[in-house]
Amino acid sequence: MITLRALLFNVLFFGGTALLCIVLLPLMLFGRKANQFVGHAWCRLIQFMLRYSVGMRKRFAGLENLPDGPCIIVAKHQSAWETLTFHTVVPDPAYILKKELTRIPLVGQFLILSAGSQALKDMIKGASKALEENRQVIIFPEGTRTPPGSNRPYHPGIFALYKAFPDTKVIPVALNSGMFWGRDSFMKYGGRVTMEFLPAMEPGLDRKTFMKEIKHHIDTRTRELEAEAQTEFNLPMLTSDDIDAKQEKEDAQIGAMSKAPAEDKVS
Repeated sequence: MITLRALLFNVLFFGGTALLCIVLLPLMLFGRKANQFVGHAWCRLIQFMLRYSVGMRKRFAGLENLPDGPCIIVAKHQSAWETLTFHTVVPDPAYILKKELTRIPLVGQFLILSAGSQALKDMIKGASKALEENRQVIIFPEGTRTPPGSNRPYHPGIFALYKAFPDTKVIPVALNSGMFWGRDSFMKYGGRVTMEFLPAMEPGLDRKTFMKEIKHHIDTRTRELEAEAQTEFNLPMLTSDDIDAKQEKEDAQIGAMSKAPAEDKVS
């Protein structure tokens, strides 16, 4: 039954995305606000499909830590789920993502602010423009989706943003989406995915302290949310061997990509 429900979601996902592209594609001619409208519509459609096909619901915690107006959100990244979900919880998200994600149909057109932690100056410039427009800049510090339980280092681009915009709140986000919808996984599991907004990082920290504290806050709470989900919904949990194998595969892919010519840009 779980496999059949996952199949149903995948059929609905690709069919619904194709239909939405056809119907709403002309709105791209009317600028960013129209594009954001399409992005919001698409994300809510996918959330509806997840709820009624596989029984995947969502829960937000710590919303009181999310300020009104612009901020920088540093989020754990385990699944496509959070890329979709931020559009349903913050009014005008601007993503800092890898270049390869701009090639995803619809996502690449409607959700991406910029790509490439390598292009640091472009990232700061794009983030500055987004913050001036009262948007919420979202960055995934590990640079790629990681399986539950993994321990990938955080890229220093998050400190560059923290330092460049000292008056802007930096909000860490923990979640357990990978327990329900893993990277490149056909299977989707029912249950309640939790996204938790943690208290803002203290201003004025040096690089070493900031990087250590933000990783500790996000990873510690993420582990707790993973364990809660596994217990409550009887979900499969990756073993340490599974995690190591996945990380080795991801590292090999990242290494191959790093040898290719850089094509990152701000859009």
